[in-house]
Amino acid sequence: YVIGADFVSMDEGTGIVHIAPAFGEDDYEAGQKYDLPVIQLVKKDGTFPPEVEKWAGMFVKDADKEIIEDLKSRGLLMSVQEYVHQYPFCWRCNSPLLYYAIESWFIKMSKLRKQLVENNEKIKWHPEYLKHGRFGEFIKEVRDWSLSRKRYWGTPLPVWKCEECGNEICVGSVDELKKLAEDFPEEYDLHRPFVDELDVKCPKCGGKMRREKEVIDAWYDSGSAFFAQWHYPFENQDKFKENFPADFICEAIDQTRGWFYSLLAVSTLNFNDTPYKEVLSLGHILDENGLKMSKKARNYIEPNKIFDREGADAMRWYLISASAPWSPKRFYEQVVRDALGKFLLTLWNTYSFYSTYSALDNFDYSTKKVEFEERSLLDKWIISRLNEVIKSVIGKIENFELHKAAREIEEFVVGDISNWYIRNSRKRFWLEEETLDKLAGYSTIHELLTTLSRLLAPFVPFISEKIYRSLGGGESVHLSDYPSPDEKKIDKELEAKMEKVREITEVARSLRAKKGIKVRYPLSKAIVITSADISDMVEILKEEINVKEVEFSDSIEPFMGITVKPNYSSLGPKFKGNAGKVASAIEQLSSENIKGAKINIDGEEYELSEEDYLIEKKEKEGFAVGSSGDDYVVLCTEQTPELIAEGFSREIIRRIQEMRKDMNLDMEDKIISSVSVDSDRVKGWENYIKGETRSEKLVFGKASGDMVKEWDIDGEKIKIGIKRL
Repeated sequence: YVIGADFVSMDEGTGIVHIAPAFGEDDYEAGQKYDLPVIQLVKKDGTFPPEVEKWAGMFVKDADKEIIEDLKSRGLLMSVQEYVHQYPFCWRCNSPLLYYAIESWFIKMSKLRKQLVENNEKIKWHPEYLKHGRFGEFIKEVRDWSLSRKRYWGTPLPVWKCEECGNEICVGSVDELKKLAEDFPEEYDLHRPFVDELDVKCPKCGGKMRREKEVIDAWYDSGSAFFAQWHYPFENQDKFKENFPADFICEAIDQTRGWFYSLLAVSTLNFNDTPYKEVLSLGHILDENGLKMSKKARNYIEPNKIFDREGADAMRWYLISASAPWSPKRFYEQVVRDALGKFLLTLWNTYSFYSTYSALDNFDYSTKKVEFEERSLLDKWIISRLNEVIKSVIGKIENFELHKAAREIEEFVVGDISNWYIRNSRKRFWLEEETLDKLAGYSTIHELLTTLSRLLAPFVPFISEKIYRSLGGGESVHLSDYPSPDEKKIDKELEAKMEKVREITEVARSLRAKKGIKVRYPLSKAIVITSADISDMVEILKEEINVKEVEFSDSIEPFMGITVKPNYSSLGPKFKGNAGKVASAIEQLSSENIKGAKINIDGEEYELSEEDYLIEKKEKEGFAVGSSGDDYVVLCTEQTPELIAEGFSREIIRRIQEMRKDMNLDMEDKIISSVSVDSDRVKGWENYIKGETRSEKLVFGKASGDMVKEWDIDGEKIKIGIKRL
C-alpha cells in the first residue's frame, strides 16, 4: 500500500516512511482512513510470535540489531543512522514501552468538543493562561476517551453481552442488575471476581449473558466524584443540587489533562455543565537543583525532619510565600530555615516581648484597655496599617494570590511592627510607673497579636493557635471569625505622614553611615526641609535619628557652599599644554568673580568661558546633607565631649544587656557592673547606665564578676564584668 499522510514531510529524510497500524496512534488512524489491515506481529509480552520465524520469542527491542543485519545481508539496507527522538519509557522500571493496538470501549468525546469549550468559558482559572492555553487547546481537539482497561482491579465495566443473540446491555444501577440476575445475593460485592459470578439472563432471548471482562479507567471514577460522593442520582438529590457546581478545586499542574479534564468531561457528558467554578493549579515541588522530586532519584527531604527541626509552620510559610501557587518551587531545608528566622521568629519575639512586659506590669486587656481615641499617633498609625493589611490580604486571598498575601503580612510584621512600632514603643514599657501611654501601648500590641493570629491562622495554624489562646482569645483561633477591616480606623493621611518620617529617617541614617557616625551617638540637631506637615511627629524623628533637636526649614541654601572646579574635558582641547596651569588658576577663583574672568599664563592673557569650569554646591563644614525626592535632611555633625560620652554610654549598655542575656537573667534581676575604663568616659551618664541595665552599682577601672568579657568598641578593647545580686 502507498498512502498520503499529513504527518510526513520533506523537511527530514525522503518524505517516505513505513507505517504499522497496530503500533502507533498516527499509523492506526491513517490505516483506518484508508481501510488498511491491522496486522499484529507482537504478542502481549512484547515478543515475536512463531509466525516471525527468525526472531520468534525474542523481545522486539532486543531483535533490532539482528533485523538490521538480516536486511544488510540481503542487500535491502541503504544506511543506518542514529538520531535522538522522544520515546516512552515505564516510569517505574525505565523499560521501553510499545504502542499496541487492542480493542477497547470508548466514549466519543470528539462529539462534545463544542460543549467542552463552552463550559470551560464559565470557569475561572488560576493561572489564567491555562484556560485558553494548555487546557483550552487540549479540549478544543479532544480525542475519544478509551474507557476500558484490561486489568483486574478497578470498577468493572457494567456491560453484559448475550452469548446467544449478542444483545448488549449497559447496566445503570443495582436495581437494574437485580432484575436481570437470578438469585441475586442479599449481601453483594460489585467488584471482580464476585460480579462475574452473577447469573445474568438476556431479556431478549433468555440466554446467558457474560460481562465484558474489562474494568473502567480510574479517571472516569475520579471524574464522577462530584455526583458520586452523594450517591446521586439514587439519593441526596437536594444535597447534590446545593453543591453543584463546586466553588473551587485544587490540584497540581499535571492534573490539567487529568482530574481537571475528567471532571469536566463527565459533567459535560451527563449534565452539559461545568462541575466547578474555579480552579487553582499548583506548581510542582522541585529539589534544590530544580529537578522534580521522585522516590527513584531519592532527591526528596523527609518532611518529619523538617517538622522536628524547623516546624510545620515554617515549611508552610515558605511554600506559600516563596512564589505564586502555580509556580514550581525549589524545596530544601535552608529555605525553610530562612522562613523561620525572617518571619516566624520575628512574630514570636513580638509576642514574647509583649507577654514578658505585660506580665511584669500585671496588664489585663479586659480591665485596663485604653480606648482607641486616647492613644498616641504611633498607636493609631499601626492600627490603621493593620486594617489596611487585612483589607489587602483578603482581596489577594480571594484572587488566590496567596504568595502576595503572605508577603504583605510578613512585611507588616517585620517592617512595620517589629522594626518601627516596637522599636519606637520600648521606652514607655521601661517606665516603672503605670502611665496611660504604657497601657495604650499594651492595648495596641494585644490587638495586633490577637488579630494577626486570626489573619495568619490559615497560613501558620500552630503558632497562630498558641498566640491566640495565650492571649485569652477563646477555645481556638480556628473556631473564630476571620478578621475584617475596620474602615473607620484607617487613616490614609496619618499613614502618609509616617511614611514620610520613615523616608527622612532612612536619609539621616545613610548620612550617619557616610560620615562614620554610629546611630548610638547622638547629634545636636537635624534640619528637615519638606512640604509635608510632620511637626506632630518630631519626637519620633528625634528618637529615630538620635538627635537632641529637630528643626524645619524652607531652604537648603544656608547649609550649602559653592565651589568652582575646572572642567578638564573643555580645558584639554582648548589650552593643550597649558591646561594644568589654567586649571590651577580656576581653583583660586570664587563663584562670584569667575564669570568672564581673565587669567595670565606665561605672559599670555586668556578669558575664561562658562564651559571651562563647573560650579558645584557642597555642604558646608560641620553639616551632612542628604535628600529623598524633594525632601532634604541636614545633620549637624559636630560631636561634643558630652555627646560622645552619651554615645559611649549606650555602647556600654548594649554589651551589658547582651551579657545579661547570656547569663539567662530575668528582667527584674539586679546586678553589679564593672567596666575597664575611666569614669570620665561616661561622665554624667552613670545613673542612665545603671537604670538601663538594672545595675545596683557601677564600678570603673577593673572588670570583675560572675561573667567577664572583652569587647571591641570602635577598635578599643574594653572588659566588662557583671555580678548577679
